[in-house]
Amino acid sequence: MKSKIVKTVIFAFLLASNMAFAASGKVTISSPADGAMVNSKDAIKVTYEAVPGPDGDHLHLNVDGKRVDVIHQLKGTAEVPPLAPGKHQICLAVNTTGHVPTGVEGCVNVTSK
Repeated sequence: MKSKIVKTVIFAFLLASNMAFAASGKVTISSPADGAMVNSKDAIKVTYEAVPGPDGDHLHLNVDGKRVDVIHQLKGTAEVPPLAPGKHQICLAVNTTGHVPTGVEGCVNVTSK
């Protein structure tokens, strides 16, 4: 009897863990590549795909921690204005309808020259 209860508890835990993982969301930035060199005179096209998770509504496009755009498409291309020479971080963060970050984000680091 105890063995059956233990198996049931373990099964429930594993099922809940998998559901939580699947529901947590994911953001993938496919371009530019992490570590890419970009031209300081050109706007940067950011190609992405997002799975927002249960609380996600839209994305914030952030450069060096500052919001530069709000995006409602879950897959596509966004544009970052030309960046001053140096190292920068470009992130897409999933946010709720109230603009609260859910913790799901994808980031790439680039160097502008």
